[in-house]
Amino acid sequence: MNLFRKWRLCLNAGKANPALAQAQMQSFSKQMPLMYVIVIIDTIALAYVHYPFAPKLLSLYLPAGLVALSIIRMITYWSFGRNPLSDDQAKSRLRQMTVLAAVLGGIFSTWTLTLYAYGNAYTQVQILLITGVTCFGMIVCLMPLWNSALVLVISTIGVVSTYMLVSGKTEFMTVSINLVLVACVVLVVLHRYSRDFARLVAHQQAMDTRQEETQELSDKNLRMANQDSLTDLANRRRFFSELKARIETGRARKFGLAVAVLDLDGFKPINDIYGHAAGDRVLIEVARRLSEFSEDVFATRLGGDEFGLVIENYVTDEELIEMGACICGLLQAPVNTGSTMAQMSGSLGICKFPDSADTAEKLFECADYALFHAKSLSRGHSVLFTEGHGEKIRDERSIDRRLQDADLENELSVAFQFVVDDSIDKIVGAEALARWTNPVLGWVSPAAFIPAAERSGSINRLTEIMFRKTIEAVALWPDDLFISFNLSPHDIAVPEHIRHLASLVEQSGIAPHRFTFEITESSFMHDFQRALESLQILKNLGCKIALDDFGTGFSSLSHVRNLPLDRLKVDRSFVNDIESDQASRAVARTIIDLCRNLKLDCIVEGVETVEQLQILKEIGCTKIQGYLFSRPMEVATAMQYVKDNADIRQIA
Repeated sequence: MNLFRKWRLCLNAGKANPALAQAQMQSFSKQMPLMYVIVIIDTIALAYVHYPFAPKLLSLYLPAGLVALSIIRMITYWSFGRNPLSDDQAKSRLRQMTVLAAVLGGIFSTWTLTLYAYGNAYTQVQILLITGVTCFGMIVCLMPLWNSALVLVISTIGVVSTYMLVSGKTEFMTVSINLVLVACVVLVVLHRYSRDFARLVAHQQAMDTRQEETQELSDKNLRMANQDSLTDLANRRRFFSELKARIETGRARKFGLAVAVLDLDGFKPINDIYGHAAGDRVLIEVARRLSEFSEDVFATRLGGDEFGLVIENYVTDEELIEMGACICGLLQAPVNTGSTMAQMSGSLGICKFPDSADTAEKLFECADYALFHAKSLSRGHSVLFTEGHGEKIRDERSIDRRLQDADLENELSVAFQFVVDDSIDKIVGAEALARWTNPVLGWVSPAAFIPAAERSGSINRLTEIMFRKTIEAVALWPDDLFISFNLSPHDIAVPEHIRHLASLVEQSGIAPHRFTFEITESSFMHDFQRALESLQILKNLGCKIALDDFGTGFSSLSHVRNLPLDRLKVDRSFVNDIESDQASRAVARTIIDLCRNLKLDCIVEGVETVEQLQILKEIGCTKIQGYLFSRPMEVATAMQYVKDNADIRQIA
């Protein structure tokens, strides 16, 4: 029963397994023509020998039909090798082959036995010999398909052996038994071969499946590694690999190549107000616009709301500037977020290859620097990297290097600019300002070394040193003077660092309420909760919090009521032309009224003329900081200024 089950499985393997059927057809397309060659040769040989004895039907017409059928089948199998079959066609051909094997075997054996009645003893021996040889030759060619071989054995060996057994001749009976035994042995061998052939095909199929799965997984990983999942644009990794490849091509073919870095303006408020789903829709729409902009622009998403562009086939700087303007203009169209129409813009920094940089990393760095200037000076527009930008980068790198090696304890110092209350003609406090004098660079502007310290990660250490020097400098000041100290966004981002500053306040012996820590809007734009945690540490200690440069950011008003603020400092930009610009005067009045209504202290920065002071007094502000009363002073001079605080209207 077990053997029968195996044989049945082998008989139906091709039907159940399309891959096996295809493999069998591929094998037969090479072997079956050889089988028909054997049939043709043996048919012609028998017909030729019996032509003088047998009727023409048996010696001419019937053999001619067998030869013609064999030639047609031989050509058919040759075509299989050149024209692949579908799975269903392969299965159908295999079923036809089994039927044809039975038909062909039956016709051949019947024909040979009919010829047996003609001729002499020699021709009869020849018939038995050729029949056996032909049968076994055909069986060998049918090795991959065991059921066809079995049918062929039954229709040929079976018929011939039966004929010889019933002939009554001992010699024929012996030959018959021998043929049957040999046929059985051959069938066993063919069964094993067919089984192994099926296993080999199954194994190869499994290997192919695993290979396909591996390739599919590899392709998927490659896509994930090089494609942004949200926008379907290429990602940062693909951006640099593509840029490097195009740089090499650009060197060889000498066509125009440029890199642009795009940053969306006003994207974070969209996320904060309408949610991340709306922000995702904005990013997807921006990606669509960039990808459809031009065939000469390869667009990628670098991360967040930043996109990288590789621009080809430009000729002049003017063309690049015009293309940058078009890209920025493209982003100004409103975006449907599902719940509202979001309005925003984009700033773009562009760098040319090889004029400004000749490697992918340098091109990106220069384009990013140009983007920084675009966001600082011409938000919503594009800026082309120039030699002037290159000089600034070199200066910044020089500052970065010197800052890393600097003896900050000895090279840093503190200066103070006082705040006066004009209504009582008294100084009420001072702002501590960082100063750095390097043995090589000399005096370095805070506008240069503070960003350098933020870039290098040394800002927390610099802040601590400056705060200790500030505490030491004001230790002998009168108790009614406050001390303002500026905190970097990087300071606010680390609550542990703020706790350390709070411990310095407690150890100083100075009342905490005298310390005012000034922050800018950028301090809480990236992580409001962490910034709030840091500020609350200082507030709980008794220190005060001031928002510096108020009125210049995007969302100051929306955060004023959520932050533990005690003071607003009006940015100097509203004071510069307050004498002639009614709009600046109106903004200043609005901020002063806001502070009054919210019971916040208000200080106006940048006051330099008596006319400016008079206007500010008229609109209700008396606390002033500016050159009209005090320029930044070194520690000793500031101490003397405090002692001599008799006439604050005298310019220091």
